[in-house]
Amino acid sequence: MDLLPLYPAAYSLPNIISVGSINSSGAISAFSNYGVNTVDLFAPGEAILSTTAGNSYATFSGTSKSTTGFDFD
Repeated sequence: MDLLPLYPAAYSLPNIISVGSINSSGAISAFSNYGVNTVDLFAPGEAILSTTAGNSYATFSGTSKSTTGFDFD
């Protein structure tokens, strides 16, 4: 994100928190953005157990999981 910024996450504003994804080992996920100056924190975002339609469960991965715990895909 520092070299090739993506917006709105890369805006340097006090009301924006940019969240990246890590795996269960604490390593940055392969799909996650990263940058010392643009990513504020990392949270678990791989193989997150979530509810699905029909009263069931499935695992999902993505930075949306790191930020909210909900799947918007």
